[in-house]
Amino acid sequence: MISIFSQYKGLSKSAYVIFFARIITNMGGFIWPLLTLILSRKIGYSASTIAWLSIAIGGLFLPATIIGGKLADKYNRKNLIITFDIITVIFFMLAGLVEPGTLMLVFFVIAGLFANMEYPAFEALIADVTKPKEREKVYSLSYLGHNLGFMFGASIGGLLFENYLSLAFIIDGATTLLSTMLIIFFIKNVKIQNIEEEENEYENDADVNTSSLDILKKRKSILIQLIIFMFSSFIYDQWSFVLPLYMEDIFLDKGARYFGLISSFNGFVVIAFTPIVTHLLRKLNELPKIIIGITLYSLSYLIIVDTDIYFIFYIMMFAFTIGEIVNMLGSAPYISRRVPASHRGRINSYRNIGYFIGGTGGRVVMGYLIDNMSYRAAFIVLGIIGIIAAIVVGFNYKLDKSIFPKLYQSDNSKVKRDVQLEE
Repeated sequence: MISIFSQYKGLSKSAYVIFFARIITNMGGFIWPLLTLILSRKIGYSASTIAWLSIAIGGLFLPATIIGGKLADKYNRKNLIITFDIITVIFFMLAGLVEPGTLMLVFFVIAGLFANMEYPAFEALIADVTKPKEREKVYSLSYLGHNLGFMFGASIGGLLFENYLSLAFIIDGATTLLSTMLIIFFIKNVKIQNIEEEENEYENDADVNTSSLDILKKRKSILIQLIIFMFSSFIYDQWSFVLPLYMEDIFLDKGARYFGLISSFNGFVVIAFTPIVTHLLRKLNELPKIIIGITLYSLSYLIIVDTDIYFIFYIMMFAFTIGEIVNMLGSAPYISRRVPASHRGRINSYRNIGYFIGGTGGRVVMGYLIDNMSYRAAFIVLGIIGIIAAIVVGFNYKLDKSIFPKLYQSDNSKVKRDVQLEE
């Protein structure tokens, strides 16, 4: 047990700053999960209007993500994060000072716009200020912080929604500001030109005239993996779309409450098992982890096909969440170890776009299958897509080895050192 938690010892100071920043940010990050309820119950929009608004907002955020990625590769990433976060905080605060209505929505969307522009810079900064060898543990710790904060934040948001919605916006802005202060004072200022990579030539800056598309053409396994990330999001996002609808269909008026309980169970499993899974799979390369992760959480849906036994849903959620953790451990460091530091922002923005397209497209396809066929058909399709995606990653694993051979040489030598130490 000690070795499970001691794996997080000795990381770069920035890793711990990012961990606490994630906790603080997500403790206040309860507005986004409440968006549908805000639009329906507080502002009074119909379900169809909310659906179109969600698509429109998502469409607005896509170019913001691309612009954010380009800016992250051109300007100082820390300064960009600070600038975008301050603008986000201002508009969150403004949203908290007006009555629920169109103006509140406008302020909220502007805040979200700059938060999306900031995200590629933040992801790139994690790679910039940490060592290549420790990336998996850093992302694991960051993921743990995200879920610790969200677990508390979700509870706070539910308590504030009914009578203190304005306060919820203000707290969200305040926590974002506090996490930004941590970055200002405790994350060193890294210039893109001065980033030094340890023992990984694939992260060295590319020529200034090299575009991100040129990088993807030369390193085809990254392009394939970006497509896989899109289908991975297609499958993953259904836990918050198809699953609650299915539980409401089976358990009727108890469905929403039951879904809330297994959602909390998801958070508990993430917090309890992320350190354990990180330790157990420490010798496994990124792509095998992605294969295991996608397979687990795509096939987990089949566990609940045609069942009304509530306990079975906890078994499904446990398998799903373990898959989520394993997939994160593989996908989070994959890009950072294979992309030049000078292009991290843009490539990360492409990944985020893939996540959005996969998640949104998945809801459209699953909605059609549910309305015209059945939940059983929807779950089977998710399982099939997951298996196909895992097989493609298997083939991409061979291609990745041929394009990035030195990454696998260093991993093999690391495994040998670990074995010798254990002996």
